[in-house]
Amino acid sequence: MPNRYGDELSMLQEIHLSQESDSAKHLIAYGVHALRTAAFIETTRDPIMTMLSIGVEKTLKLSLGLRNVEDTGTWLPARILKNEYRHDLIKMEQLLREVIRANLEHATHRSFVDEALAAVDADPVWPHLVAALNRYGQEGRFYNLDALADNPQREESPSTYWDVAERAALDDDDDLHALFQQMLEDFSLSAEFYKRLNVRMADSLRRFRDLVGLAAVQGVLGERAKAWGHEFNTIGRQITDA
Repeated sequence: MPNRYGDELSMLQEIHLSQESDSAKHLIAYGVHALRTAAFIETTRDPIMTMLSIGVEKTLKLSLGLRNVEDTGTWLPARILKNEYRHDLIKMEQLLREVIRANLEHATHRSFVDEALAAVDADPVWPHLVAALNRYGQEGRFYNLDALADNPQREESPSTYWDVAERAALDDDDDLHALFQQMLEDFSLSAEFYKRLNVRMADSLRRFRDLVGLAAVQGVLGERAKAWGHEFNTIGRQITDA
């Protein structure tokens, strides 16, 4: 029996879509919350990167899948998800922005999506943050375990990638950079500095999440994605961005 959207998704697929969406949005929300409130990033980086790397990957695959439903009537086939996309966040994130750009004419209010897309495009921190999450999600989460087993990974550790993103945040914010210089003279400012640094990193993730939700609600990702976008934007009361 055809569903109300006229595509080929079954009732079971719709259930899986809803459950996966709930997982994705809360993984990002909890990750962002933990990042904004982390007192010491060294002790919380792994939990944060775990939640964010999985949450961003799920969000990317859901977004691209919904656009595929609009274009073909079916979900993305497993051969594309497993063989082409795999866990490559950099590739999927770039592709999603290309897909959004290619379908801007479908937006109910294009200017809103244009503004959100421009904010992500102009964010110098975001590419480095995606790279860090990509490194962690692909194999970097086992960096120390592999080294412990005398099988060290060739690439730098995920924390090194994260440090690059933090330096980009520092270079992009004059006030944050000034606070960093003050901290070098007065270490009592370290808590304030690292909190503001973490907030700046979290802002990049929030911009990405806002772009996805807005593009969906505005129809850029297809008819079914409009309702999905509203659901994606609704976070449980137990978690808010600090």
